[in-house]
Parts: sequence; C-alpha cells; structure tokens
Amino acid sequence: MRAASHIAIGVTDLERSLVFYRDLLGLTVIRDAVNEPPSDTGLYHPVPATTRRREVFLRFGDPGDVDSVFIALSQPDVPDGSRPIGLGQVGIHHVGFWADGVAERAERLRAAGVEVVSVTDTTGVGYGEDAGTRMRAMFVKDPDGTILQFDERLG
Repeated sequence: MRAASHIAIGVTDLERSLVFYRDLLGLTVIRDAVNEPPSDTGLYHPVPATTRRREVFLRFGDPGDVDSVFIALSQPDVPDGSRPIGLGQVGIHHVGFWADGVAERAERLRAAGVEVVSVTDTTGVGYGEDAGTRMRAMFVKDPDGTILQFDERLG
C-alpha cells in the first residue's frame, strides 16, 4: 500500500453535510453524481443491487491532485435510521486530519453551531513523534454525529 485513497461517510442529509464539509471545512467538490444500482456485470460491488444514492466527492488542497485523499459523502434514497459509532467502539470510530490553526478553527466551527467535543494540547508521543513535540487535537461532530479529529503540531 502507498497511501489512503478516500474516506467514505454515509450521511442522512447531503445538502446539510455539504454546508459542513464544503462551506465550513473548506473542501472542494470534485464529483457530484447519482450512483445507480450496478448492472449485473458479474463483478463484486459492495452496494446492494437495489440501492440508488447520491455521492459527492470532496478534496482538500489541490482538487487536481489525484493522489491526495478525498472524502466521499453518500446519501441513500431510503435512510436506514442508523447512527455513527462513538469513540472507542469497534469499527472506524473517527478520522483524523492534519490542520493548521486548530484553535481558530474550533472557534469558527462553534460560532457556526458545530459541536466541538474537545480541544486539547498534548505531546506528540502518541503520534510517534518526539516527546518534546507539542500537539493540539480537536474533536468535532459532523451533522450526523460522525467524529472528525484535527491535529496540529505546535511550534
């Protein structure tokens, strides 16, 4: 493996989630399409054959950088009522991103009504860095409660 290609997040209201990911976090939309049920090609497809869903792919940084990680938001036509898992539960319970200006970002997100779970300063030891490295970590919830972490190296 070389790197992660994308992070897929299921949402209940794509327009509301676009306000969060595109407008508040500053990601750029690189694809917005309806994913029709796959035809019977004989190939494996993880989406049930009856599922139709809208997908929006967003990228931070250069939208043309095809090797950078993108976020794939999808909303099924028929919501199933499920909720994201919480921190520490089995499965992918949060996604972390490197960011600058975490404290300022936290204030902007709070002012926009986003739930900022915590902002803490720590050492970089848990990140595999030298004990002297100072870090700031912020946890927020997206509109559906999916937890995102933003990490910043300080000084």
